Parts: sequence; structure tokens; C-alpha cells
Amino acid sequence: MLLQTTAQKIVFSVLAVFLLITAGKDWFDFYSCGAVSQCLSDSGTLQLYTKSVMTTMLTILAFITASSAFSGRDGKLLRAAFVFSLLADYSFSLIKAFAPDAGTISTVLGITFFMVFQTILIYRHSRKSEADKSLPKIYWLLAVAVIAGIALIATGTLGLTVAVVVVYGIFVITSVVMGMLAPRKGYFPAVNAKFICWGMVAFFFGDVCVGLSMVTGDDHSALQSVAEIANNIIWWLYVPAQLMLIRATVKPQA
Repeated sequence: MLLQTTAQKIVFSVLAVFLLITAGKDWFDFYSCGAVSQCLSDSGTLQLYTKSVMTTMLTILAFITASSAFSGRDGKLLRAAFVFSLLADYSFSLIKAFAPDAGTISTVLGITFFMVFQTILIYRHSRKSEADKSLPKIYWLLAVAVIAGIALIATGTLGLTVAVVVVYGIFVITSVVMGMLAPRKGYFPAVNAKFICWGMVAFFFGDVCVGLSMVTGDDHSALQSVAEIANNIIWWLYVPAQLMLIRATVKPQA
């Protein structure tokens, strides 16, 4: 079970309340504004703060749960990953809240932190045994992707934001594949490995929704409607994904 202590139950309850608040406000804004990007952006300030609360609760829950990990090493990796997840979400939400004109910085910084988050998860999910401290060979692909991204930016072939998004896409696809292969590695208990697998699948579709939400069209257009609906779905995938990744560290009951 994930919610074994009073502290975990309290944190989860706060998380659930703020998820409902965020979802309610998202859909109310969509109903009020329609598919009008500027109106929705102006109306969505509250959600920047509620999302910050949710990611804080997820991180606290990860730290609490890591204390009962089936492996001390896995607990440490989980905590490290969620520190960068927290930094990423703060970049997306709080920077936008306090510096609305720093959209590019917010996006690039947030995605960069999520790259580190995915890098840690790839390491975590590729373990074959408690003694396995080898670096995943797939890291070479990620290194090449980063170098290629820097080269594309330096030569002006791609803009900063586009290049970072493309490189992150390689990171998250790699991470999903490693998560899906976790049950075959034999390191994680069977139930935990399934949580990793489905958690990464949910995370991937959450990122797909993030990508769709970044696509813009004319006001009231079908494309803009798809972008706004995708935006409203993100956290309904993101929160379960994170919860499953946290649950995957829990020591199975005898």
C-alpha cells in the first residue's frame, strides 16, 4: 500500500483537494473563455499556484515513502528524481506566476530539469541487482542527443525552445522504454515493476498532452480547442504517473 501512515494520508488528501481545485478552475475557464488563448492565460494564474502545491505534495510523499523502500538505494534514487521533478514544475509554474514575460526561460529551465529527472529514472529502472552500479549504455544516445541539440542551437538550425523540446522527447521516449522493460530486469518486486511500467506510460501520455497544449491556433479554432483540452488533462495523467512511480519503491508486505 502507498498510504500506510497518517502523514502519507494527509499529504495525499491535500494533493487530491488541490487536483480537484485545479481541474475545476481549468474547465471553468475553458467554459467561460472558450478556446481563446489569451483569455485562458489571463484567467489561469490560480492554477500556477495550485500546481505548485500539488508537486510539493508529491515530492513530500516521495520522501516519506522512500523511508519504507524495498531498497535503501532505490529510496535515494526516488528522492533525487523528485527533487528535480519539483524544480521542473516550479520552473513551469512559479516563474510564470512571478515573471509572466519570462515564458521561454520558464519552459527551457523546466524541461531541462525534467531531463535530469528522466535521466535518474532511466538509471533507476535499468538496475538488474542491488550491486548493479553500471551506467546504462543508453546514456550514450542521450549524450549524442544533447550534443546534437546544442549544435542545432549554435548553428541557428533550431530555436532554443524547439531544440530543447526535441531533445527532451528523446529522453522521455527512452525513459518510457526502460520503464516498460523494468519487469524483465528482475530487480524490482513484480508488483513494483508493474507500477513503474504503467507509471511511465501514464507519464508519457501526460507529456503528449503537454506537447499538444503548446500547439496554438486561431481563437475558437479546432486546433486551439484541442490544445486547451489537452492542457486540462495533463495533471490527471501526471499525478497518477507520479504516484505509481512512488508506489514502486514500497517494500512488499510479507
